[in-house]
Amino acid sequence: MNILIVGNGFDLSHYLPTKYDHFMAAMDAIEKWDQAKGDMGFDDLFGSLYEKESYFFSYTKAMYKTNEIKISVDQIKELKEKLQENVWYQYFSDHVKKVKTWIDFETKIGEALAFITDGLSIIKNKYTDKGLFNEAVFLIKRESSSGYYFNELKFNIFCHLKLFTKNQNYGKTAPNAVKSDIRAGNISSIFFVISNDEKYGFDDIKYFDFLQNQLENFIKIFNLYLELIASQLSPNRVFSIKGESWINPSKIYSFNYTNTYQRTHNIVDVEYLHGSHGKEQNIVLGISDLEDESLKKLKAYGFTKYHQKLFKDTDYLFLDEYKNKILQNRETVLSFKEQLKGENRGAYRNTLITQMQNIETTLNLNFLIWGHSLDVSDKEYILDLFSLNDDMDRNVRVIVYYFNSNAKFSLLNNLLAILGKDKVEHWMKKGWLKFEKNPDIAEINGITPVDLPKRDQE
Repeated sequence: MNILIVGNGFDLSHYLPTKYDHFMAAMDAIEKWDQAKGDMGFDDLFGSLYEKESYFFSYTKAMYKTNEIKISVDQIKELKEKLQENVWYQYFSDHVKKVKTWIDFETKIGEALAFITDGLSIIKNKYTDKGLFNEAVFLIKRESSSGYYFNELKFNIFCHLKLFTKNQNYGKTAPNAVKSDIRAGNISSIFFVISNDEKYGFDDIKYFDFLQNQLENFIKIFNLYLELIASQLSPNRVFSIKGESWINPSKIYSFNYTNTYQRTHNIVDVEYLHGSHGKEQNIVLGISDLEDESLKKLKAYGFTKYHQKLFKDTDYLFLDEYKNKILQNRETVLSFKEQLKGENRGAYRNTLITQMQNIETTLNLNFLIWGHSLDVSDKEYILDLFSLNDDMDRNVRVIVYYFNSNAKFSLLNNLLAILGKDKVEHWMKKGWLKFEKNPDIAEINGITPVDLPKRDQE
């Protein structure tokens, strides 16, 4: 039985623009679009990436009807408003050069939350002492009785996430001053999600509720992107998959949000472990866990994947039917062994032994992992998968597809970090775990790349 496990790399192997860079480039193009020009097409959205990712997009345009992608003026206006209002998009837009993958994206959320707790602790302590926060905030990493000081990284994060509001003179040179710069000057006001209530002070829980709601709104923007673009790219032809080992999986476990296999190949039962896009989207996008004790006290669990999976009903029972079968077999074998302990009748003992030996202990499962990073954020799933041969060979085999040698190196690194050296070596020496190069969808289907339009000719 073949079971296909897919991640975002599966979409990328099909030349669909679902990478973090693709999403952010398209959103940046929408933000900068002059609505007087009318609707936006595929080239308008992704043209800024054509030079850097010419190989990828030359196949995208060869394989899909990209000319059918149109973002209307009304949709552009709606997205512009959503992007302008969303603090997480503004934060990531500023950090776009430091974020390359959705895993990096999740890491940056965790980093920002950790920084925010520092700022909140200062504000909260000041409210406790004085009933208000009216101190100046400076861009130097020190503290004095006359104000609070932050390095520029933290300061910018606080501003992007609406904890602070920048002084209107931020970045300007002070008048009548020689080589004087008031970038590090006072922040004249601090933005709070709730009103500055002198009786109750600043409510950090409500502030985190605000940030969590903003993350949900960011997810809605991403869902709209998938709806308008990635899921609307129709193949120019039916893709052939003849001869490939993943041709007819009986089931798919998807860490993706899209239904690419069903759209481009066959209809198969799919369990979306991190949710799926659509009108009833339940996309899971967050951090693995709350590492900071301050975040736990604030009950900021809405940022975690496990909270989102439970809340959005995507917490599928991954491999439970196979794990339950193993447990049932163990219990049956133990029952036979108990019966044999006090049984002296030779013929009956032979019957019990024969029945025990005839218990089907193999699972006969071939797992094909395509486009999943095997990162620690999905550690529990990986541990479950590689536990199926723990006490005996149940004929569970795993093939991990990789894009290139660098990707294989990273995948192996991640498995070693999660499973440990002994288990990975054991599985590979036994031939239970193999790494194979990604099937090349374009080559299989005889698709050749097309020329991309030049930016100055658009």
